[in-house]
Amino acid sequence: MKEILKKEVSEIIRERKLLNRIQEIGIHTIEELCNHSRIELSKKGLENLYINDIIIALELNGLDLKPNHAKKNHLVEG
Repeated sequence: MKEILKKEVSEIIRERKLLNRIQEIGIHTIEELCNHSRIELSKKGLENLYINDIIIALELNGLDLKPNHAKKNHLVEG
């Protein structure tokens, strides 16, 4: 599971427009993406539609975003 976290976001996000938006806000690896919550991504300018697509792509790979109420993502750190 840990090896997927080191891969580029492009490994799980195939839609070019979404991938460009993610990279524009400075997220390049899956681990960096998992360390953001839905609220943090929204504050960085990602629309809810894109955030939902990200969540689905992560879940298909057994991952998730950081919960909004927690400071640490236990899926990544555990």
